[in-house]
Amino acid sequence: MAHFVTAMHKQPIWDIPAKIGISCAVSNRSSEDADHGHVVSSIERYIDEASAVIEEGAYMVHIDFTWVTDEKGRRLDQMPPVESYSMVLEPLRKRYGYGFIANLNVLNGATFEECMSPVVAGLAEICPCAPGHPAQFIEPAIRTMLANGALPNPVIHNSGEIELAKRRLLDTGLMKGPAMWGMLFGLPFDVGRTLLSGNCVMDVDDMVRQMMLMTHQLRKIQPDAQIVVVAAGRATLYMTTLATMLGHHIHVGTEDSRYKYPNANEQFTSNVEMVRHAKQIAALHGRKPATANEMRALFGMPER
Repeated sequence: MAHFVTAMHKQPIWDIPAKIGISCAVSNRSSEDADHGHVVSSIERYIDEASAVIEEGAYMVHIDFTWVTDEKGRRLDQMPPVESYSMVLEPLRKRYGYGFIANLNVLNGATFEECMSPVVAGLAEICPCAPGHPAQFIEPAIRTMLANGALPNPVIHNSGEIELAKRRLLDTGLMKGPAMWGMLFGLPFDVGRTLLSGNCVMDVDDMVRQMMLMTHQLRKIQPDAQIVVVAAGRATLYMTTLATMLGHHIHVGTEDSRYKYPNANEQFTSNVEMVRHAKQIAALHGRKPATANEMRALFGMPER
């Protein structure tokens, strides 16, 4: 009988990075078990959640405040951003130094200057920014980030935003060199077209097609793009698995979803449980969590 299969070692090793970045957004914004879909959380709980995911191996924490209050009952998202972010970052830096990357939301402020104040103050290492935001905001925002040593994190919500990012950010020379591209899709919307409208994801076929399409298009505009997929909506662990298989990095957290599976209502109990599951999925696919400095090197950032 003829043999049609040669030695397995002749099949080339696939180009999948051995290291994977696992980051987390610890806000409870996605919770639906309190009034109006929001949970009022204390700053102490927020710091504890952030500490837990750092200790579990998250290289980055996305810091954003939705219904988080200080000991006086003040909502942090209604306070001056430098003050509120410092209240969280100072204890975390005291505990962990620069063993984690601080990713700060820069949309908390009544004016552009107030939004950018944490960047100018040197608190932010990375800042998410949607290419679909108005040009009069996104362009000076990225200039401010780059001028103050913060890495822009363009967050893509749909395929059309990739072409917009190319025109606005790359073709103009506004962004040069490495970037951290976020991929956030799969969340339901209550209104029609918005700045953050995402692609429809109703089943596994939708999820795979959308992620493959946006991966392909991002690689076309920046071949060496570092892509971080946000495990959002009901497909949390499914998205985590596919992103891990594709060689991307993964971003989890109760800010974008508490659901474990798209075919059930079972929910995660904490952010650290989500990070732990992401680590297990990575291990099953031959990948290990990267440290903050390993991810800084990938993003072209200085080691801390």
